[in-house]
Amino acid sequence: MLTYQEESLKVKPVSAEDLKKQERMRDVTLLLQQLVEREETSLKLIIDCLIDVGAINYANQKLHNPSLNKITKVLVGYVKPVARIIVLRWLKKNLPDLLTAWLESKVSFEPVPINKEEAFTGDLETVPITEEEAIALNQDSGTNMQDNNL
Repeated sequence: MLTYQEESLKVKPVSAEDLKKQERMRDVTLLLQQLVEREETSLKLIIDCLIDVGAINYANQKLHNPSLNKITKVLVGYVKPVARIIVLRWLKKNLPDLLTAWLESKVSFEPVPINKEEAFTGDLETVPITEEEAIALNQDSGTNMQDNNL
């Protein structure tokens, strides 16, 4: 016969408001997943534009030799289809969750922590990091946004 420790069976009571918020955020995630699937062509065009702009910026900042600069910009045209496929797969997998977490942080009026690793991989944890780290991350991102706006 299986026995369980009583401590592990304790369930935290969840209020009706919290359940409603969780349900609505799941709805947002599902709607964003549908949007990503439906607007695949728009995503491809956005990815192409970002690859072009990124290649130009990279070539101009890192390669000071004009002939090497031009060659790099031409080579990006050959790499773009592969990069588009990889980025599109990553976006389909991670964009709805990342965007939902970001939107939730905007409407919750309190810091919603996202580790830098989670932001990169798209694997969002439901258990937040400490509140101090969340506040520090939000302040860092706020100063980065202010720096980018200058």
